Amino acid sequence: MAVQDYFERNSHLWTIEVDRIKYALGGMEGDDVAPFTDTYRKKMSGALGYTKEIGYERWFMFEQKVTERFAPTHEAERTHKLMKLESYHGDIRQFLLRMENHNIKVGLQGVAWRDMLKAQMPEAGLLRLSFETYPNDELWLAGFKNTMIQHENHKEDKHLRHGKGESSGTSISRKTEDRASTKSNQRPPKRHMVEKRAAYMGKPKVDRKKKEWSKEKTATNKKEVVHTDWDKAHDSIPKDVIDRRRNNKGCTRCGMTIQFWKHC
Repeated sequence: MAVQDYFERNSHLWTIEVDRIKYALGGMEGDDVAPFTDTYRKKMSGALGYTKEIGYERWFMFEQKVTERFAPTHEAERTHKLMKLESYHGDIRQFLLRMENHNIKVGLQGVAWRDMLKAQMPEAGLLRLSFETYPNDELWLAGFKNTMIQHENHKEDKHLRHGKGESSGTSISRKTEDRASTKSNQRPPKRHMVEKRAAYMGKPKVDRKKKEWSKEKTATNKKEVVHTDWDKAHDSIPKDVIDRRRNNKGCTRCGMTIQFWKHC
């Protein structure tokens, strides 16, 4: 406690433990601590008909009583946060068991306790509960539990009537079989188209003019052969003209690019 640090720094001024306790009680203000401070003063002094408790004038006893009275408050706050994190998963018995165990430390009652439980409930179950009125928390909790059990049973019966009450393993196996049958009915991929496209994309780029000339050359090779003797086919044609036509990739007899000399 901060007041204990103050006493240790000024130990020569606070040598009597009763004075320390009275000073500490005077610093404890607020409606939450007022009952404790008033009762402790009376038990320490035996005033107003209270029985004087032995040891209440000792500082160690005062520390112990303060810890017993106010330390659980912090634990209750932590437990209250855990209660808000609890969720309902279709089993009201397990849910209420966890919430009641938490509430032993928190101590919720009345509207706060009921709202904490109803916050996790489905609307259908709350609708059933709204038809009745309960005078106290004990009867309300019993009615709440019975209502949610009826809701769970109704939900389970509905699933069974619609054929949804099978085990999870069976439903998973059926889904796997349906998926496999669907895949078997699918059209197989056009592998030859994929391979053809991959081969085309892997080829080096070819000049369009060169490609067209190669096509013309292929077509020309299929024509009828007219000349077989080079000298006779090029008789009276100057050599420089023949070289120029050859450089242009044309016929050395006529100069046209659609044929060769042997077809001219």
